[in-house]
Amino acid sequence: MESEGKLVQSRVSLILDLPPSCVEFCPAFPSYFLVGTYSLQADSPGTENEDSGKQPQSRSGSIVVFQLTDGNLNCIQTVAQPSALLDLRFSPHDGQRDICAVVSSTATVALFQVLPDQSQALKHLRTMDITTMSHGEIRPASGEEILFTSFGWHPSRQGIMAVTTSTGHVYLLRLLTFDGPWELDPNPVIAHSLEAWCTVISQAPTVPTKEETDEFSFRVYSGGDDSMLRSQTSAWDGEGFTQPLPASEWRGHDAGVTAILPLFMQEDGHELVVTGSYDEHIRLLQVPPFGRPKNLAESRLGGGVWRLNLIELDTSPNESYVWRARILASCMHAGARVVELVKLPGSQECGFNVLTRFEEHKSMNYGSDFHRDGVKEKLTIVSTSFYDKLLCLWEAEM
Repeated sequence: MESEGKLVQSRVSLILDLPPSCVEFCPAFPSYFLVGTYSLQADSPGTENEDSGKQPQSRSGSIVVFQLTDGNLNCIQTVAQPSALLDLRFSPHDGQRDICAVVSSTATVALFQVLPDQSQALKHLRTMDITTMSHGEIRPASGEEILFTSFGWHPSRQGIMAVTTSTGHVYLLRLLTFDGPWELDPNPVIAHSLEAWCTVISQAPTVPTKEETDEFSFRVYSGGDDSMLRSQTSAWDGEGFTQPLPASEWRGHDAGVTAILPLFMQEDGHELVVTGSYDEHIRLLQVPPFGRPKNLAESRLGGGVWRLNLIELDTSPNESYVWRARILASCMHAGARVVELVKLPGSQECGFNVLTRFEEHKSMNYGSDFHRDGVKEKLTIVSTSFYDKLLCLWEAEM
């Protein structure tokens, strides 16, 4: 059922000042979107120092605020950052969808708020680093560096976050209030043998918890350069995080695991999760409460699948499918794809189909996002590419 999909062209494009690493529309004010940038200082390949040896590379970045107006891209604010940004995501929680978190190359988490009616549309709330959040338990050694490479919000519990590091660890954070203090559990919930690139929290409970208490459980997924998809059940007992069950892992990818997208849907008690990898494949996995996942479907998209955004999930069966998901995939050197994933009636098989391709990017497409402006059949999409610093606006028919 695979196809190449319709090739589309940009409506507007422009060159940014710094290489873009991530982009996301603001759910509370969908005409606004933010672009995070990452710049490695050319004169700092890692300097030597008599006292401390090799020093970390110097990186900087920015958050660029755009507003879509009548199909045009308007840059309205640029907020310089002292370190490079690797991931940027808005809160999924009601009443907080104007709050955005970013993680950086110096292992910091920063919160910002979008305020369209203010003279400065993006307001900085607070920044904390890994040493402060862990109460000094995690402190990079002299000459060592720890980068926060990605993070994920808990989909329903406010103030819970998972974050990945360049040292292969996945940590859990509690953001008690927006202005602090924030606490990072110094015991990693998951450990990879190489860089950890992506993480996501699924709210699917996997262990029983007491009713009418503050206790709850959830599953953390992560992927890394070790080609492993790992998951761990974590529980909050009112005082701290615990891991009541053994971690699980799956070796079914042929290269690093770079994107994880739970569909927040279960079949026979098994969670359905979509993954992306440097091996250029998108996969649908069936993940049991215990044990190893099963690969239900896969498709080669032509480039490393760096990021996956769920566009829609239709669970109303009809003569064409049992359920259908549509996904926006950022595919590195291959550009962006809108992909359809369906479970077919009768055979009960699942399969991917590319609906739309965008291929004007001449370097790595790490960031893409979308929004609907009242027209169900059409998506407005922004996508970026890193080395050529290109930002494009295009549309996809659904």
